Amino acid sequence: MSEDTLRDSLVDIGWRGWVWVGVSVALLAGLVYIADFGEFVTSVRRADTSLFLIALGLGLSSLLVWAWVWHRFFEKVGIESTSSETVRMFLTGNFLNSITPLGQFGGEPIMAYIVSETTDAEYKRTLACVVSADVVNATPFFTFTLGGILYLAVAGSLRGPFVDIAALAVVLLALLSLTAYLLWSDKRGLGDTVIRLTDALEARLGRGESVFESVRESVEGVENAFQDAGDDPRFLITTAAISHLAILAQIASLYFVFRSLGLPTEFVPIYLIVNLSVIATLSPTPGGTGTYEAAFTGLTTLFFSVDLTTAVTAAVLFRLTTYWPGIPVGAVALLTLRNKMKANPGS
Repeated sequence: MSEDTLRDSLVDIGWRGWVWVGVSVALLAGLVYIADFGEFVTSVRRADTSLFLIALGLGLSSLLVWAWVWHRFFEKVGIESTSSETVRMFLTGNFLNSITPLGQFGGEPIMAYIVSETTDAEYKRTLACVVSADVVNATPFFTFTLGGILYLAVAGSLRGPFVDIAALAVVLLALLSLTAYLLWSDKRGLGDTVIRLTDALEARLGRGESVFESVRESVEGVENAFQDAGDDPRFLITTAAISHLAILAQIASLYFVFRSLGLPTEFVPIYLIVNLSVIATLSPTPGGTGTYEAAFTGLTTLFFSVDLTTAVTAAVLFRLTTYWPGIPVGAVALLTLRNKMKANPGS
């Protein structure tokens, strides 16, 4: 694929992206239908608008926290970007992830390309920044989840599906930790492995020396960029600690969603619902739509004595404060970057 073709595919999302938005909406509509559409509408109308708007503001603030982590890594490796530009680039990347299946997995190269085209920075450095920032931003999901699991274990309530969630959270956190170590370690284990494989392939083929040399240089360049991004443990710890504010904002958002519906607002159940539901976003649907709301609904009925319709209403309203606003906001952000991306010839 040429750079012009790739650039066009990024700035013009096309019908396939909007088809996946339609799939997400259909899945959500199916859940609402099962819960009784008429009762759902009645529940939504009963919600306190002022409290919901507070929840919306808190939910959107989590996006700003994650964008701030991006900006912090940009400053770390010397990528020039204003705070406003960084927010728009993050929202654009978040939008692309939200409208594609498995968007949470492997979207970093495209997001790094957007950053490279917008800032005219070297692609190797933007890739290192985006991946490093996403690793840091993913950490709170698992630390908070494990914190909830630990609480259930101490309280003697760790049984049934919670055992499976705990096991999955531990495995994912271990994989995340291993990824961070391989990317940021100065031992160069990952890069050396790739280079050894490249050398072996070159020796076997006996030709293409210039191509293999280019691959080795690219691997070394990317590895050096990652080491620059993660060579300061204090920087990483501080950034990860502040990244946790995004999840706290979502917990506060759910608190006000529950208040708007007149539901109980005990901290522990709200904490557990927000963090345990995150595992459901690992489904193949865009943004985990459908599976997330189903998991959220199940947990709400488990922790509170509420009917199915009320639980679905809470799930939908919560997602309207944390997930769905990111789609139109991200689409607008993409349009604001469109001209600049087309103007830059590529790094």
